[in-house]
Amino acid sequence: MFVFPTFNLGVVGSPTVPASVFDDTLTFPTIQVFDNESEFITQTDATDYTIVHAKDTDKLYVWDGNAWYKYNND
Repeated sequence: MFVFPTFNLGVVGSPTVPASVFDDTLTFPTIQVFDNESEFITQTDATDYTIVHAKDTDKLYVWDGNAWYKYNND
């Protein structure tokens, strides 16, 4: 039997960008999936160590409280 890891997964994909695109109801570690990097890359209100996946770049991003760090999936 396969058991999924116990983290929350939020999927965000909206044509309009609200003041905050991050779901503060998710608990650590949070992983959010966006259609495009442009939907979150200018945001600075993410909780520290939020993990984001951008479908258009196929990369993972981690917010450390000051900047987004981009990781290749290679």
